Amino acid sequence: MHIAAVRAFALYRPGTVGHYGGPYAALVRIETDDGLVGWGEADSSPVVIKAIVEAPFQDELMAGLASLLVGQDPREPAALWPRMLRGTSQFGRAGAALQAMAACDLALWDIAGQAAGVPVHRLLGETRRSRLEVYATHPLGPTPEASAAHARTLVARGFTGIKMGWAPLGPDPDRDEAFVRALRDAVGPRVRLLIDGGNAWDAPAALERCRRFAPYDLTWLEEPLAPEDTDGYREVTQAGPMTIAAGELCSTARELDALSEAGVGVIQIDISRVGLTQGLALARRVAARGGRIVNHTYTHALNLVASLHLMAVAPAVSLCEVQANPNALGAALFPDTPLAEAGYVRVPTRPGLGIAPDPAALA
Repeated sequence: MHIAAVRAFALYRPGTVGHYGGPYAALVRIETDDGLVGWGEADSSPVVIKAIVEAPFQDELMAGLASLLVGQDPREPAALWPRMLRGTSQFGRAGAALQAMAACDLALWDIAGQAAGVPVHRLLGETRRSRLEVYATHPLGPTPEASAAHARTLVARGFTGIKMGWAPLGPDPDRDEAFVRALRDAVGPRVRLLIDGGNAWDAPAALERCRRFAPYDLTWLEEPLAPEDTDGYREVTQAGPMTIAAGELCSTARELDALSEAGVGVIQIDISRVGLTQGLALARRVAARGGRIVNHTYTHALNLVASLHLMAVAPAVSLCEVQANPNALGAALFPDTPLAEAGYVRVPTRPGLGIAPDPAALA
């Protein structure tokens, strides 16, 4: 078996640019000579991902990913990761190049699972869990009252964990606390409440928010600092009174390891930026340091499903993120999106990743 074709798709839904919840999609399709098809997704600029995948071969250090993969055996994805890494090293090693590699990596694992007739998590290691507790991600409203109304709607839908954040959090500590207080009052004491800082503060301001938010029993405070501020994260995790989560914007093992080594307790792995090959190795290292992982899923169901395969085998996981905001593009592309039931989502059992975009919607 060998790879016969690699194609990237840059997708947008008209009128949704800037909307919350991934109003874009960067998909990669890999086909083998005997007709197997694997799909991957990158959370990045779709046109940039398409260019990295489909660029021509220039030399052994500057090549499009398709040119590096065609003709190779797709059944050992981990063996193809260093090939892609070296072939893009003159323009890559981080950012969009790694994100494009992640999409290809997912598609390769999809094919490997299909070829073996088993779900991908069976190839990754011992399956430790068949379902994961979820939390719903939803944007804040413009006011604490509007945000509380959103939160009550999510509780009514059956979610037992809720995360809100980003703007308008940031400049005013009193207003920030008012948002958190309104959310806790809205969901009650038994629902998990998570707050996403959206990289809004420096370390002193983040520590102040930790102290102010402590009475509201947060499951974690997410991304209070810029992802590259590892010294700040070390300061906050050593002095702060609550669990910190971070890592969603990272695409390299080096970045995520640095956050873990700085003491961040929950490392967010966005599988559509990191890939399964890197993600599995990272999950093991994070667990060895006493931390846990959680998926970051801002885009679509392929991202979510791939994350479920990783978290089924990872040594230490926290929760599973699902998008609760309506997303017309994602709903059209992936009508079979896994649904949370009674606060949980089940790990896929079909061969491969177990999901593919709807051909009519893709067309």
